[in-house]
Amino acid sequence: MSSLIALGTGGAATVATMYLYVGVKGKNKISVAPDHVPYWAFGIGLLAANAGTAFQQVTGIGTQLSDSFKGNAALGDWQTGATAAVLTIAVFGLKPRAWKDALCGAIAPNLFAAAGGLWLLPTSIISGLISAFIK
Repeated sequence: MSSLIALGTGGAATVATMYLYVGVKGKNKISVAPDHVPYWAFGIGLLAANAGTAFQQVTGIGTQLSDSFKGNAALGDWQTGATAAVLTIAVFGLKPRAWKDALCGAIAPNLFAAAGGLWLLPTSIISGLISAFIK
């Protein structure tokens, strides 16, 4: 036995996505509170970074978003940390919306890793904990 739950990263990402989808609907036995959606999506984003090709598009969205801000001359010098800060403010500063929080939460791990520095801490710590249980 290599882990506590032998799902693999692709299986775990699929299971977590299904749980989030069913839980957000709120009409089933599973319920995910709107405030918890970003955390579920963040976990899905961490799993997607190590999953197969079906999840690779999720990880690239954060990089594309940051590159679009960097390439805009009107914004001046823009770094990936600024994109991570805007994303974090959008998640925790605006009213909870499942679609917004799921999207922002799923792209956050890749964006935080690209930003480096203190932004990398939540990604690396949580990723280490998840991989100890999943693989």
